[in-house]
Amino acid sequence: MKTKLLSFLFLLLLHTSGIAQPPAEILDQWSAKSPIEKAYLHFDRESYLAGETIWFKAYLYSDYQPDVISTTLYVELLRDSVNVLSRSVLPIFLGSANGQIELPDTLLAGNYTVRAYTATMLNLPVAQTVTDAAFIFSREVFIYGKNKTAAADPVISDKSILLNFFPEGGNLVRGFTNSVAFKATDKKGLPVTVSGTIRNEKNEEVTTFNSYHDGMGLFELLPAATTSYYAQLNGDASGKKYTLPASIEKGIALTLLPHPQGHFFELQQKKDDPAFRAAYMIGQMQHHVVFRQNFTSAKEQIQGVINTQNLYSGILQITFFNKDNMPLAERLCFVNNKEFILPMELSEDSIDFSVRAKNKFILHFKDTVQGSFSVSVTDQEYNQGTTRNETIFTSLLLTSDIKGYVHRPAYYFSAETDSVKTATDLLMMTNGWRRFSWEQLLQKPLPAPGYK
Repeated sequence: MKTKLLSFLFLLLLHTSGIAQPPAEILDQWSAKSPIEKAYLHFDRESYLAGETIWFKAYLYSDYQPDVISTTLYVELLRDSVNVLSRSVLPIFLGSANGQIELPDTLLAGNYTVRAYTATMLNLPVAQTVTDAAFIFSREVFIYGKNKTAAADPVISDKSILLNFFPEGGNLVRGFTNSVAFKATDKKGLPVTVSGTIRNEKNEEVTTFNSYHDGMGLFELLPAATTSYYAQLNGDASGKKYTLPASIEKGIALTLLPHPQGHFFELQQKKDDPAFRAAYMIGQMQHHVVFRQNFTSAKEQIQGVINTQNLYSGILQITFFNKDNMPLAERLCFVNNKEFILPMELSEDSIDFSVRAKNKFILHFKDTVQGSFSVSVTDQEYNQGTTRNETIFTSLLLTSDIKGYVHRPAYYFSAETDSVKTATDLLMMTNGWRRFSWEQLLQKPLPAPGYK
């Protein structure tokens, strides 16, 4: 009997310790099982003629270093983002690969998708197939080919606007002034400039709002109990109502603002509710905890500065937990310390415009460097725009970690002005996080990698 009792107590302790396992440890275990891996393809140009060859160099990236996890890269050409027209299997050496895609001269004119991935990129809890995987490289290229003989693509005549709201921290909490971000797009997902009013269920105007950049904006709201809210756009003859998320009674309200040292934060919480009081916060990047701060104060308002000056650039996920490791609020912010920029100057050595003449250029680095580089020389007439909307910086540091379409991502790396920083912060609030959910990570067993 005594042996059975000891066995029962031992199993009970094991079960209890499993529940109480800190979130940071669980994240480390998941990261070890399924590490983050990214790919970027540098093409020789942006558009092609049917029958030509797409030349590219691939860069593999993990933990801010050239990737040594995978040895094989799969590159596909797709039509309509579904039909695979060709697939190449390339060897990876020292974090890079070279290849080409031969375009048949029978291709119809239009946009095509180039997709690149490794087996590791498919090891996600929600990914059952390549199509489901959210972190593979994907880019559209335009191919000039034969005109379509089939019926033309239907023109979207619906000019309705999609308007979504995102309370800062995740919830609209009663009793506190909440910051609410919004994003307006058309049916194609492109940003729309909007303005309007926020009203309560009695049709009383509570506040107004205006988009700041690419359909995104911010307003403040103090939600009242048992009251619902909706938005109406100015100039909308239909008077359509866009419902705001329902408010909750228990929770914490979070405000995060850009600061010279990183980000300033402010927490609002209720003293008489220990279960919804922040005990600590965790910051993680690329599935690695980069800081943890405990809160010993039980004040209704907590303020501080999150210093990110010594971190690598990229998306930082900040989560606030209670004493029982339950996540209370979450926010993304972007760290841009510019350590990824390598200063270099380009000079002309010899220029000859005759047919097939040799031209020589020199790249001058300020110091001795070791790395892998690629340069493409392109006829400007093949480019569809004067500026590049997607670069290796925007792909590896920004768009690969957030949901949905990002309009002109290069803008967020264009300057150090307050306007760009504010727009970047709005992007962090409205595009969402897609790497993982703390709730799922803490409640469910870690998924076993499906691919090796």
